[in-house]
Amino acid sequence: MGRLDNIIARNRRPNRLQERVIVSTLFGFVVLLIIALAVFTDLGRPPEARDAPVAPAAAPAPGHGKRVNGILLGTPHAKPAH
Repeated sequence: MGRLDNIIARNRRPNRLQERVIVSTLFGFVVLLIIALAVFTDLGRPPEARDAPVAPAAAPAPGHGKRVNGILLGTPHAKPAH
């Protein structure tokens, strides 16, 4: 009955499961932290993109509309007469 006693004693101490849950949770938090830093900071960009100045919006070409908050607003094209 030595093996049965060992199995029962091992099942009374479920420390392994708690250790796995803690390690898995910490690993998940680290992965989420890295993803959040890459998305919300400039850590996900190459060094050239981080140091490059943001170019000002160029003047729109004639007939193309104007820019509002960096978005080009176009004018509708005239419909051909039938």
